[in-house]
This record gives sequence, C-alpha cells and structure tokens, in this order.
Amino acid sequence: MPIYDYRCANCGRFEIRQRITAPVLQECPTCGGRVERLISRNVGIVFKGPGFYSTDSREKDRARQINRARQVDNEALLDGDVGKFVEQSDKTDKKIAEGL
Repeated sequence: MPIYDYRCANCGRFEIRQRITAPVLQECPTCGGRVERLISRNVGIVFKGPGFYSTDSREKDRARQINRARQVDNEALLDGDVGKFVEQSDKTDKKIAEGL
C-alpha cells in the first residue's frame, strides 16, 4: 500500500498508509481538523525482474537464436543420423562461440 502525505490545518504534516482505492482523508485522525492531501516529490520506485533494462531484450534474442540453432541439431538426431548430428552440433558450437 502506498504512503500518502497530508497537511492538517492544526497539527501540520503527517503520512498515512492507505489503499489506492481508499477515499482521500477529509479530517485529521489526531485532532479532527481539516486536511489536504499533498503531492509527494521524492518517490522511490524499484524495478525488479526482467524487462526493465535495455539489455534484457538483447539477451532474450540471443537465447532464441541459440535455441533455433540447437533445434536444427536435434532434428538431425531425430532423423537417426548421428554423424550428421555431430557435424551440425560442431557447427552450432562454433557459431555460438563466434557470437552467432
């Protein structure tokens, strides 16, 4: 839940934790005086998880390319041609080492 800043006409500034859907306070919880909600200046937002950095999409693209190359290797193995699989796998390893 977010923390909102309020200013009471009698008590001064105070913070209160409220749901986003909760109505704006009309009276001070301490003295019952009139309050107004303030706009906060310094909001600390922490982005966690994948998808927030410019490098994330590049890493995903590289992983997709490696997976596609390995699928070709697996197709050769599924055909029952072990020699072709080894040859294809070596080619894929070289491509990966060179950066695709």
